[in-house]
Amino acid sequence: MSTQIQIASNLPYKVYTALLTQTDGDNPLGNCSDDPQPLIIGVTYTIELNDGTADFTNVGAPNNNIGTYFVATGITPSNWGTSGDVCLNYNTGAPVVTVLENTIGNIWFGYQDVGTYNANSDGLFPFDKTVTIMGVSGLGNIIQSTWNDEIPSNGIFIGSYSHESYVIDNLRVNNLLYNTPIEIRVYN
Repeated sequence: MSTQIQIASNLPYKVYTALLTQTDGDNPLGNCSDDPQPLIIGVTYTIELNDGTADFTNVGAPNNNIGTYFVATGITPSNWGTSGDVCLNYNTGAPVVTVLENTIGNIWFGYQDVGTYNANSDGLFPFDKTVTIMGVSGLGNIIQSTWNDEIPSNGIFIGSYSHESYVIDNLRVNNLLYNTPIEIRVYN
């Protein structure tokens, strides 16, 4: 006799589930086509310059437009474009993401300040239908996630505090996210 587990195909929400790791301070960098380096899977990139010849859609970009943010899902774009006319920006302080499931759409992460990050979308997080669930970081550290309408595209604020910094002076701290789970649900 075989037992089958049935999974509901009509969930009442879309979901983004991932693991976040953050290991650096604010450090914006560029990856330009003069000497393009392989992309880093899980890093958020911004298309800063594109003369129309570059194609990043095979590595997570929803399009190739200037100003588009995306989390890299591969290391080599279909086309790096014309040398000197294409540039991607990224910040090594933003959380690096291991995406486990994504039925919501294009979501990316940013660095705001020490221990302060954000999850963003192009309007995919309606205030009255979005729920964020975050796991705890190890060693008694505190991870906070709240809605923030001051973040571009109505993003989600993520703050990290060591136990000591929270109790003593409520200061946020970098380098506390290590495979920290996040789940974002957008209800229908």
